[in-house]
Amino acid sequence: MTDDRPTVIRSVLRHLDVEELNAAARQESRSRQLHLRPISAYRWWARRTETVSGAVIDAVSADLPGGLLIADPFAGGVIALAALLRGHRVYAQDVNPWAARSLSTMLGLPAHEDLAAAADRLHSSVEQVLNRAYGTSFADGSPAEIAHTMRVATAPCPGCGKQLRLFPTALVSMLNRVDSGGDTGYVACPAGHIGLASVLAPTRCRTCRRPVRPTERYTSGRRGRCVECGWHGCLSELAGATGFAWEIVLVERVGPERREIGLPSADEIAAACPSAWVPSRQLPPIDPGMESYVLIRHGMTHWHDLFPKRQRVVIESLLSACDDAGGGDPRVSRALEAAVIGSTEMAGHTSRWDARYLKAYEAVANHRFSFTTFAVEPNVWGSHDVGRGTVERRLDQLAKAVLWLEERIGHRLVVDGPKSATGRRTVVRRGVDARVVSGSSSRLCIASHQLDAVVTDSAYHDDVQYGELSDLFRAWAGETTGALEGDAVVRRRNDRSGTDAYRDLLTSVFREIHRALRPGGHLVLSYANRQPAAWVALFAALQAASFEAVGYTVVHSENETDHAKAGRRACNLDVLIDLVPAGSGRLRRHQPQGDAVGDEAAFCHLIGRHALSVGHLPDGWADSFCDEVRNAPFLS
Repeated sequence: MTDDRPTVIRSVLRHLDVEELNAAARQESRSRQLHLRPISAYRWWARRTETVSGAVIDAVSADLPGGLLIADPFAGGVIALAALLRGHRVYAQDVNPWAARSLSTMLGLPAHEDLAAAADRLHSSVEQVLNRAYGTSFADGSPAEIAHTMRVATAPCPGCGKQLRLFPTALVSMLNRVDSGGDTGYVACPAGHIGLASVLAPTRCRTCRRPVRPTERYTSGRRGRCVECGWHGCLSELAGATGFAWEIVLVERVGPERREIGLPSADEIAAACPSAWVPSRQLPPIDPGMESYVLIRHGMTHWHDLFPKRQRVVIESLLSACDDAGGGDPRVSRALEAAVIGSTEMAGHTSRWDARYLKAYEAVANHRFSFTTFAVEPNVWGSHDVGRGTVERRLDQLAKAVLWLEERIGHRLVVDGPKSATGRRTVVRRGVDARVVSGSSSRLCIASHQLDAVVTDSAYHDDVQYGELSDLFRAWAGETTGALEGDAVVRRRNDRSGTDAYRDLLTSVFREIHRALRPGGHLVLSYANRQPAAWVALFAALQAASFEAVGYTVVHSENETDHAKAGRRACNLDVLIDLVPAGSGRLRRHQPQGDAVGDEAAFCHLIGRHALSVGHLPDGWADSFCDEVRNAPFLS
């Protein structure tokens, strides 16, 4: 006799121990590079923890045992790694060519010994350029190398014509780190004169006798002032259309177990002079956007404007040498290129110097382009293990990633791609560990009913401008820059038409996922956003693509102790939503038990309860949803 009872569909999220998961996610989010070594292979933004991604994949496996084909159509890399670590195969796609290219490189890293030998060949091939660029002497005349060159932005005062030195703060750089007992350093007076003084108490400038308070800020709100005539105004006015001039004021010299920071010598100034270096590559124009506009507003119109000419020539020399240093192995050459292109985030006209801890910070920080009037140019290769983000350190990170992958996976991964999303839709053949595709996920390059599950964290409306932030790398990689067709992101806040387009694009992506899922497959996505309109677009797109929600939960996603989040109503939690194709069976919906602790948790559970209605959202639901959500304490 035939059993006509409908299949009961249960959420895979019921398998998660959220309390235990959150504790582990907090630990990982505070030291991601140690928990997941390969993510250091390339810069990406808004990555979720492997702890959560892996737990979700394990939850899927609990209901669908065996080797699975797991897809991530918004592929930052963590989900793909989590699946591969568990013995599953992966289909990963992203509209951004930097993401697809870098993920393919990361998964296809060469053997450790091949990479080490190639790194030595790369250094040897550019050694003369490096010596010319960074060779110097300590103050006592002994040989040294330049680790960092520090410049202050200058511009003529619109009021009196005096050349202004626009130090952002009175404290320019300590001589020794504050946590090593440093109490002396270089300070700048309000007129821009620089000299050595105590950093613990006010002093007077030795040149003009003006008082110097080490804690004083000179360019708050991106505004400058002339102490001679009293003019004050925006830094963008001073920058004009052609940008600032940059004057070298300090250098950091290094040698074996020795570092010193001092005023530049005549030879060091000459070695860094723009006229001494002739770059061969012109990088593309900067596309105006939410994040890149700060660069354009201060006179940087092309991506090469972020770099001193010396830095550009060294980067170009390294990139030109990668193929030969790779010895004919494309995996090796791509790994070398990844290290060199990755180093470009330490752009010498936008990287910030930490005056108290004596280190440089990237041109992109907290999902924003930095802009500073006191910038630091690094030694691109690195010297004596000094410097953040150098090619030497990135190659070391890649080597550690290779060993990490070999230890945990046990074999060299077979990677298909990066392929173009315009290619034929085919089955991912057995023996391929990962297929990586570049192009909008509104068209997946895979045959129908092939995916066991889709686990993803979809683009977060206007929260992170992935395309803009990656343009710096795409420019050096020779990829197209600017807006990406099919990118699921809103490029202007409160843009109603942009949100509508975002909803429509998500709908097309979710319809493709529906096509590619096999019967019984699940779509599990994580999402975080403070804007009700973003959630409306997400829910509407899922329902339009014929998905039904079968469960939700709330998990920890970000390091809440991060400087950019501390003391703010930032999103540190994600809502996980489990969905299945509509009509799959009778749903037994899952939701967390117990009370939410804190405003953000209460907000996320409110969102989650509404998410359970996806597939059956009634007419007019969006208005009542927005009214309720806007009154949540987390948003007030």
